[in-house]
Amino acid sequence: MLEPENLVVREYFSKLLGKEGLRILETVPDDEEITDEEIARLSETKLTTVRRMLYTLYENRIAEYRTERDDESGWITYLWRFNRENIKKIMRAEAEELLKDLESQLEEEREGVFYQCNCQRVLFEEAAAREFWCDKCGSDFEFVENSGVIKELREEVEEIEKWMQEIKRK
Repeated sequence: MLEPENLVVREYFSKLLGKEGLRILETVPDDEEITDEEIARLSETKLTTVRRMLYTLYENRIAEYRTERDDESGWITYLWRFNRENIKKIMRAEAEELLKDLESQLEEEREGVFYQCNCQRVLFEEAAAREFWCDKCGSDFEFVENSGVIKELREEVEEIEKWMQEIKRK
């Protein structure tokens, strides 16, 4: 489908479809019509699970279908395909939201001084107001170095910004 190894894509589709739906989606060939039966066969999944996933994608304007009627039997076949442009729009919006959240977290980590006890991590102001003692777990609040957290957040922000640039180019 669309870059299932990408953090933003995986997170979005995992939220939307769950882990099983994400696994099913990874088996769908790009840019061609496919029946729900074929998807079930390729992913070795129950047809009802595949149909549930397809309808979820349809409701979110990611999947589209057309029908064909067999003149002899009267059976209707649903041929599914995925709207890559809508996926790009949705992914861009999802990435922007995730980026905004990560940048907010990064700013909080850069500006804050954190203390931690056995059960929670709090800002200096809260630790000081509690006299550096946690009444929930009964332990002292101790200073926590957060440069590792800042580095991880910065790397995630850079990864998402890079991915957003790639999406714009496609």
